[in-house]
Amino acid sequence: MDVSAGTGAPLSLTLSDDGLFASHIQGKDLVVYSNVASENKEVQRENSKETSVKLLKFSPGKNQKFASSNRRLLSSNNSRISIWQLDQLHLFAEIENLELGTLNIEFGADENEILVFHAWNTKMTIHSLNTGRSSMIKSPKSAYHLGFGYRPQTKHFAILLKPEASDLLTIHEPHSYETINKVTLPTNDAQGLKWSPDGRWIAVWDAASSGTKVLIFTADGQLFRTYNGPAEVDDSFDLGIKYIEWSPVGKDGISHTLAIGKVNGNIDLLRTRTFTCSTTLSHVFPHDQVSPTIWRERSTSALGDAEYAETTSSSAFNMSPESSGPPRGVQIMTFSPDGTLLATVDTMRPNVVWVWSQEDTPRLVSALVHEQPVRQVAWNPTTPQMLINTITNNLPTIRWWSPHDRPVIARVPTQKNETGKYEVKWLVGAENDSTFWFASTEDR
Repeated sequence: MDVSAGTGAPLSLTLSDDGLFASHIQGKDLVVYSNVASENKEVQRENSKETSVKLLKFSPGKNQKFASSNRRLLSSNNSRISIWQLDQLHLFAEIENLELGTLNIEFGADENEILVFHAWNTKMTIHSLNTGRSSMIKSPKSAYHLGFGYRPQTKHFAILLKPEASDLLTIHEPHSYETINKVTLPTNDAQGLKWSPDGRWIAVWDAASSGTKVLIFTADGQLFRTYNGPAEVDDSFDLGIKYIEWSPVGKDGISHTLAIGKVNGNIDLLRTRTFTCSTTLSHVFPHDQVSPTIWRERSTSALGDAEYAETTSSSAFNMSPESSGPPRGVQIMTFSPDGTLLATVDTMRPNVVWVWSQEDTPRLVSALVHEQPVRQVAWNPTTPQMLINTITNNLPTIRWWSPHDRPVIARVPTQKNETGKYEVKWLVGAENDSTFWFASTEDR
């Protein structure tokens, strides 16, 4: 890893999903940084007319390297949404007279749609910047990303609703948002939905109090399977689901695995051909198999510098700080971009990152044990390398792991944050594929 890839980001900076654009408010000026992964960085500045901006969000990227012609940025305060064109920065459109108590504002299927979630989840309004018209969906269950989603490629829209006592799943046409299907769900309290990356399936999972319950729907909203856990497991001890994650699309265009993160710390891996459990991963040191490569963080100086030292003893897991989060459950679960590796963190040992191979028979290939709880795990979007971000009150540092090299703990040249909380984001399309943002989360 090139240590110089760590880039310190100023406070209150908003990044695009691909890390290629950044923005912040300076006085009444909107400042936008473009091509941040290039030596030819651009800075644009425009008067925003407002000093009380509450939100800045970029439209989703489309994997067009350094392209800004179709990228936009929205800013909002309590009464108005402003949409900015990034190519030759200028105000493109405004949505005025926002209702008080707006819960969330998002770009929709593309840069020409704005979603507004109103107070108390009474409704969601879709504003079309192309036509100037608006449409509405009543009673969204959640204003945030687990409550709705767009089908990859076609952009059909799925959303969970709670108009009365029952949960509903509705599927809508792209852009017009006309209803294709409405399904009353057999759930007590649906927690979220996720489209599979290949667009073939929608998974909806129930509250943990209902035990293991995942509903698999086809893209048009037909119930295909209900998963209630491995057949051989006594469900009287079932503590339910924390959340789920699909594997990326493979070379054959199919997402082959659905990972079910459980409250008991286990992960059920479902093959999407049948949606039955093929393997259960357990966050317990595997004494009965070939020992994986275990790396343990150790201090190398009084200033806070550290390195990874290899160990093969299960005693490495004895060092486990108490978690400030929920008492049980899978905290982090994320696949590598090619789907061959899965990184996980369990709240029982929040300082350990487990790395599992998904090729042939899933198995633990590495574990990284840290002094402090893990805050974030980020896979590079194109290569099998991973950044690990822990909560630290010492020097700002980043941890890097790859299946082919010794892992590294490197100091990042940015201002120390006393809270010890930082965020990391890879830059997509950078000339050096190890380039990343590293920023304090304070006052964001």
